Formats: sequence, structure tokens, C-alpha cells
Amino acid sequence: MNDRIRELRKTLELSQKEFAQKIGLKQNAISYMEKSGATVTEQNVKAICSQFSVNESWLRTGSGKMFLENEKKQREFFDIFDQLSPALQDYLIRTARDLLDTQTKI
Repeated sequence: MNDRIRELRKTLELSQKEFAQKIGLKQNAISYMEKSGATVTEQNVKAICSQFSVNESWLRTGSGKMFLENEKKQREFFDIFDQLSPALQDYLIRTARDLLDTQTKI
């Protein structure tokens, strides 16, 4: 699991410090978790999976895909949404509703 945590962090293009901040830890905790044979707590596994939409099975065993794709897309969408002005957020919501109506009609 230690190697997979490092692989995940590098895939996300985050430093140990940035990765740690996103899950509420300090950089030295990530450094420790990435060392071969180091114990990773259940709480840290859950935090990593939740924050980064990681497939828990992949993190624990290496089986399956690294990310839970639908959750990853949702997180990306909400990150973008949060950066928009209120007026553009309203526009995006209206557009999404129109797309949903169109999809229903197809």
C-alpha cells in the first residue's frame, strides 16, 4: 500500500505537503506512509479514498482501477463550479437542466 500511496500522490501531481494538507495531515505523515513496510491507519485509508475518489480495493490490494471514475468526475465538476461567479453558477444549473430535458426526450 505504501508504494500505491506514492503512486497516487504522483499521479495527482501533488507534493507530500499538498497531499497531506488535503487529508488533514502533516508532510511527515505522508513521508512515513510512503515508506515500505510502514503502517497506514484505517482512518488515513478512508481519508485518502474519500478526498481523492480512490478505489479502496486498489489502495489496499492493487486490484481494480485507481479511481472511482464517477466520483472523480463529480469532484472535478464541483471544483470548477465553486470557482465560478454566482451568475455563471446559475447559468450552468439552467444549462444542466436543459441537457437533462434533452436527454430524456432522446
